[in-house]
Amino acid sequence: CQLSIANCPQVNMRLNLYAAALLFIGTTSAFVSPQRSTNLHHSNNFQQDILQIRGGDMNMMPSTTSALSSTIGPVIETLHQTLVSGTPLRAIGALYAVASLTVVPLTWYRTAYSFSVGYGLSVAAMSVALLSAFPVSGGSFSMASAPSLLALTTLVYGVRLAAFIFAREKTVESKRKAFDEMNSRPVLSRTPLALGVALLYAFMMSPALFALRGAVTAGSVSEKAQVFFTGVAAFGMILESVADQHKYEVKRQSKEGEDKFVGPTTWSYKLCRHPNYLGEILHWSGIFAAGSVSFGKSITAWVPGVLGLWGILSIMFGASSRLDKKQSEKYDGQPAYDEWKGKVASSVIPFVK
Repeated sequence: CQLSIANCPQVNMRLNLYAAALLFIGTTSAFVSPQRSTNLHHSNNFQQDILQIRGGDMNMMPSTTSALSSTIGPVIETLHQTLVSGTPLRAIGALYAVASLTVVPLTWYRTAYSFSVGYGLSVAAMSVALLSAFPVSGGSFSMASAPSLLALTTLVYGVRLAAFIFAREKTVESKRKAFDEMNSRPVLSRTPLALGVALLYAFMMSPALFALRGAVTAGSVSEKAQVFFTGVAAFGMILESVADQHKYEVKRQSKEGEDKFVGPTTWSYKLCRHPNYLGEILHWSGIFAAGSVSFGKSITAWVPGVLGLWGILSIMFGASSRLDKKQSEKYDGQPAYDEWKGKVASSVIPFVK
């Protein structure tokens, strides 16, 4: 019964505030670039070589292939230019466009995917956009390239989270039923929710964008801080992954629907009662801190970054509070639960009640 942004219905009202404020940032400005390039590079020769090797015939290829390529190529090129050299507002708008194109169709398919599978996949999609727009010199990642490692961390985070939630939905009957119950809303009426959460996700990813756009002096305190907080983000991702999997395995071994407390109570669950939330908090706090050293005096960088961090932190702490209440109502009086709760007094932040 993990409660987070991935399964928190109360997120709807809160996140629609974001949509009301900046709903059309991405769609109105993300793809308007003053530096649009006409020198696009295609891979036609490579396609011909592959077809010849496989015994194919270029004449048999549908005419729509070239048309699709000529359409997608300029869009991707413009997206990259906007992320790299567009105004800060347009760059954030580009992230919002990527997030929206990921979340909206998934929300149309399944409402709960807006803040579960769509959450993870949108983070992954924005990470791919950033990594492809900001190539590392030499074509390979360097351990000294903290911004690139920051984006790589969010990519792994998003893919892992989406895969975990999807697998859990397919294997845990109560989760599947909960997702089904949320799917009663008409398809088009889900769009405002999808656009609202997509905007939050873009804000959460904006520090990674500005870390890649802004260079810090080699050997400076800012660079060392950026490297340190990139490590914090990676550690948070690992902690959340381990805690999620631990809880999933323990719950799978119990009979679904039982009111008996089965844990988990060991490993990371000795740190606090919700170490998966702690991991998510550390991950996004690390992303914000690592990117903030590149914000400078840019209001356009600070406002989305702060709003994104505030949004995810408020969701995490709110979800942990609700889950504590739910567990108390369900398990209070059971020796195993009372003993664990007595030993682990911290809900999310270790050593803080």
